[in-house]
Order: sequence, then structure tokens, then C-alpha cells
Amino acid sequence: MRWGTVLTPRRGLQTGWGLTSAARLFTPVVLVVLAYERGGAGLLAGTSAALAVVGAVMSAVVGRLGDRGHLGRVIRWIVWGSAAALALATLGAVAQWSVLIVLALGVISCGLLYVYRPLQAATLPWLVHTPRELAAANVASTAIESVASLVGPALAGAALLLLSPDEALGIGAACLLLALLPVSRIQLPAAYRQRRVEPERKRSYAAGLGVLARVVRGGGAPVLAFAQTFARGALTVLLVILVLDDLAVGDDVVGWLWAALGVGGLAGAALGVRVLHVSRLGRSFVSGVVLWGAGLGALSIAGTPWFAGLAMVVIGIGNALEDASMFTLVARLAPRGMSAQALGAIEIVACAGMATGAALAPAIVGIVDVQTALLALGLAIVMLAMLYLRSFRAVDRAAGQSQATTDLLTDVVIFEPLPVVIVEHLASLLEPHEYGPGEVVMREGEDGDTVHIIGSGTARVTVRGAPRPDLRPGDAFGEIALLRSSPRTATVTAQGDLTTYCLDREDFLTAIQGSSASAEALADVRLARDASS
Repeated sequence: MRWGTVLTPRRGLQTGWGLTSAARLFTPVVLVVLAYERGGAGLLAGTSAALAVVGAVMSAVVGRLGDRGHLGRVIRWIVWGSAAALALATLGAVAQWSVLIVLALGVISCGLLYVYRPLQAATLPWLVHTPRELAAANVASTAIESVASLVGPALAGAALLLLSPDEALGIGAACLLLALLPVSRIQLPAAYRQRRVEPERKRSYAAGLGVLARVVRGGGAPVLAFAQTFARGALTVLLVILVLDDLAVGDDVVGWLWAALGVGGLAGAALGVRVLHVSRLGRSFVSGVVLWGAGLGALSIAGTPWFAGLAMVVIGIGNALEDASMFTLVARLAPRGMSAQALGAIEIVACAGMATGAALAPAIVGIVDVQTALLALGLAIVMLAMLYLRSFRAVDRAAGQSQATTDLLTDVVIFEPLPVVIVEHLASLLEPHEYGPGEVVMREGEDGDTVHIIGSGTARVTVRGAPRPDLRPGDAFGEIALLRSSPRTATVTAQGDLTTYCLDREDFLTAIQGSSASAEALADVRLARDASS
């Protein structure tokens, strides 16, 4: 079997995600241990904060490029750049360059990799066809990240057990070089190239943050994302101090504990397959944040590495739930042409939270001990999540109400080839119309400027007075006049109470660009059937 047939664009995207995630989660473990051994808590905190700050900057710049340029090419660029930076860091480490130069190159490499997730989340809607398929793809991406969260830190633990931190950096560089193969397979459909982007949205770096703030009332999405990632940034520092000073075990245990988070992520991804539905995304996100807080609370009473590992598993479950739900939620609700910037805004907020948490962690442990700091963080996160629960429930209720029209479109043959991002946009444009028994919906020979999809009821069809097969819920009609710029080819009459949903000519023709050949073929079949009946 040829490489190209095995690695479809979607698989190439997700395989690249797995390899880059392993490198992204491997490298910081090695970098923070290297920083702590060479410069103590100060250099550790500075490195952790720098990882997040550079990630935020990269998310802002590259997220904008993702909406302006071609997502596939942008993804390839960031993998190339990250691989080059980490390979250079490895060379510098082996050649005994200054530790600051080595750390800086490693930070740049990781910062670029932070951008892969939002770009992937912006790309996936163009490679799937239904909301359920999109949610499943995001759950799969979370599962892949969870595997990487296990493999990357575990590999770091093994590498630190067998090699010096300087030598271990080469393993991360090898993962990135390998990731270049699958990302080369990422190709997007014609509909992506024909998308419309408002010029003013292209120019705004802050536009994605504005969209993210409006997803949930009161700015719940960025507030909870910042709180959770603040705790994560603090944890990168507190965990090293907990392991090396309080538990007094080897530095390889830092890697094993982060690997335990990956184990929890796998369990969370399995749970997400069952609970992550369109009408439960908001509540799933809040639940994930609450589990983060609960895990931090459990970590605060850990007296052994094994108990600390169990606490990290709980955190991993929460991390998987909140990640998959947030990225799916924002990808669905962001306006067209704004998804990469809105998803990139998540990374900006996350990186800002992690940078702040990492920078303040040494000051916190200067006031209270590590266990008290972890407990306080856990309680604060849980309380904040509860304050926003009602707002996220409102988002879920609205999603449940709009899902019916989206499901209606996904079952229409004309729209089957379309990416889900287009289908959901069309669903927001549908206009309902009610007809009574015997009322004419459209008349043969008249001009037509709308296509109808039957929501409920049945309709009778005649061509030149001769009956044709009845139309039922899920059937579309009226598209031939729009495709051919011709008069209506049939008369459609309501047989009883009838509800249809309409799209106008411009919205319909714009949507099917790139898949118009299949629509034309369907029109040919329908015309041939009507002529021979």
C-alpha cells in the first residue's frame, strides 16, 4: 500500500500532531531540569515563564497567518522551524555553549509547537463533514495528545535516567524531524481556497481574543482558561521542587509524574467519546477545570511518588475533557474566517496564564510551603469554575437548539461533500417557512432564487402536470433553477402542514463552490428521472 493512500490529509494532520506533541512535552521536562541543575529555582522559573511567553507570541503571530494564508503550509513552516531550533540547541549543548543560549533555542522550538494545536483545530473542520465527526476528530486529537503526554514525559524520564539533560535534547529533535513526513500530506479542499475573509479581520491581532471573550457570557472561556493554565504554569515549578526537595527522589521522577498526567489524559479521552456531545461541551469544559482543581488538592497531600502519580492522573483526566470541549466549542462558534485567530487566542491566554503562574511560583513558595500552595490553587480553580457554570450551561442549551437544523443539512445529499464549517454556517442562514395543505411552494416556469429543505411534512411534485415522487423530510428541491440559472422545472405543493428551510441563491452557490460538480450530477439525475417518468 502506498504512503499517500495510508496517510490521508486528516491522518497526516493528526500523526504530525502526535509527533510534535511528544516533542513539545518531552523537551520542557529536559529544559526545566537542566535549568534547575544549572541555575536553581530562579532559572527554572525563568525558563518556564519564557516557554509560555514565547508560546503566546507565536500563537498571536502564526494564528493570524493561519487565517490569512494556507493552513497546511503554515503548519509545515512551524514544524520545520521548531525542528531546526531544537537541532541547533542539541548541537550547542554538546558543544558546551552557554546554557542560556541552549535554553533560548529550546524555548523557541517549544514556542513554535504551541501553535500546532490551534492550527490543527482550525484545519479539522475543513476535513470532516458533520458536527459529530468534528467532535470525534477533536476527541481523537485529545487522545493523541494524551498518548504524547504519556510518551513524551516518560521518554524524558528514561532519557534523564540514562543521559545528561544536554544529550537528551537530541531525542526531541529526532521526533520533530520525523513529524515532517506526515505534515507534508496535509491538503485542504477547494472550498477552503474559495473561503471569504473580511479584510478588517485580517488586520486585527486582537480580534481572536474578542471572539473568544464572546463565546460565553462574562468572558468565561478566557477567564477559566487563564485560571487553569496559571495553575499549570505554577505546577511546572512546584512539581520540580516537590520531587527534588520534599519527596527527595531522582530528577527522572519529574518525567514519570508528567507521564502520569498522560495516563489520565487517555482515560479522559475515552470518557470524552461518551460525554462530548454538541449540547454538553460547555459543561464538559467546566468539569475538566474542576478535575484540575481536585487533582491539585490531592497532590498537596502526596507523601509518596505513587500518590503524587495518582493525583496527576486526575489532573490528566480533567485536562483531556477541558481541552477537547474548548477547542470544539470555539471551532463551532467562531465566525467564518476567524477560527484560527480565535483558537490561537486560546493559546495566547493559556501561555499568558502559564507564564504568570511559573513566574509567581517561586514567590508563592517563599511565603507558604509547596503543599499549601497546591491546595490553595486547587480550591481557587474549583470555586471559579462554579461561578461560571450557569453561563456554560446557557451555551449548551443554545447549541442543542441549533443542532436540529445542522443535522437536517448534513442529511441532504447536495451538502454531504461540504466541510462541517460550511454546513454549520449554512445552518445559521436557514429561514423557516410554513405552508398549509394545498399551498404551492414553487411553481413550474417561475424564476427561482431559493433552495428549500423539508423539515417536516410531505410535498407533491408535478412536471408539466404529471406526478413525480413525493418529497419528504430531508429532501431538497429548487436547486436546479439556481445551478442552471433557469426557471423552475417543477411545481411543488404541500400535501399537509409543511415546514421548509430556505437558502438564497448567493449563499447556496457560494457554499457549494468546490463541490458543484456533485450538485450538477445530482441535478442531471433528477432531470433525467423527471423526463422519463
